[in-house]
Order: sequence, then C-alpha cells, then structure tokens
Amino acid sequence: MKKLASMLIATLFLCGCATTTKQMQRGNYDAVINKSVKKLVKKPGSEKHASAMDRAYELANERDLERIRFLKMENNPNNYDEVMSRYNILKQRQQQVRRVTPLNVGGRIYDYKYVDYDAEIINAKRKAADFFYSNGQSLLNNAKYKKDYRDAYYQLTKASEYAGGQYPNLENMIYEA
Repeated sequence: MKKLASMLIATLFLCGCATTTKQMQRGNYDAVINKSVKKLVKKPGSEKHASAMDRAYELANERDLERIRFLKMENNPNNYDEVMSRYNILKQRQQQVRRVTPLNVGGRIYDYKYVDYDAEIINAKRKAADFFYSNGQSLLNNAKYKKDYRDAYYQLTKASEYAGGQYPNLENMIYEA
C-alpha cells in the first residue's frame, strides 16, 4: 500500500511538472505565470518555478509588445480597442509578477523593471472611443435596416463605455439606435 501511495505521489508530481512545460510549448504563457506565482508565494525558493515564470513573462511580454507595435504601424483606428486590451494585459501581468519579485533563487535575482502603461492605455482608450463614436454616428445617420441600427448601437455603447460623457448627445444617440 505504501509503494502504491508513493508511486501515485510521484506520478502526480511528474504530471504537475509536465503541465508547465506543455503550457509553455502551447504558448499559454499567462497560465505558466499564474501557476508559477502561486507556487512561489507558497515556496519562494523554488528555482524551477522562478525560471519558468521568468521565461514565460519575457515571452508573453515580447509577444504582446510585438502585436501592439504591428497594430500601431497598421494605423487602423479599428485596432485601438485591441491595443488597449493588450496594454491592460501587460499591466495585469506586471502586477502579478511583482507579488513575488525581487526574488533571489540559486544566486540569480529575478527582478523586472517597472513600466507604467497607464499613459498608453489612456491614449488607446481615447482613440478607440473616438473611432467608435464617429463610426456609430455615421452608421446611425445612414441606417436603413435593423442591422444598421444594431451596429450603430454597439459602436455607440462601446464609445460610451470608453469615454463616458465626453461626447455630446451620446446617450440620446444610443437611445435612438
């Protein structure tokens, strides 16, 4: 019975290790970061989890920053919604990792430079709101079918969500749509 229990524990341990590796291979970097941070909160000296968190954090940030750079270069106003979302993800990821850093494990220090994404988030939010407002207004003015009004409603509610009361007659336009 003791052998069976020890074999079961060893199997569970090996499966637990494999999931982080599999998540990394699949590109689920945020899942790896979540799991590693939870483990590091419980046991701060784990070199395996610290290195997994470090690798996943670097790769996830690189992927998101490349996508933001691409969307900005494309200069399509429709992309600012995604740009804002990506910056929010970067900010949340940074806050999560800051719970356990700076971390000194095995002679290596895991610490990341703090980046203030708030200005970029606000800028993207304004541009997204401007796009949704002008697009929704245009759709509402040229609406002929029920679908046009639905699309205008969606665009205008997004503008309201991002900008609040910044635009005149926005609530009336939403009601009309």
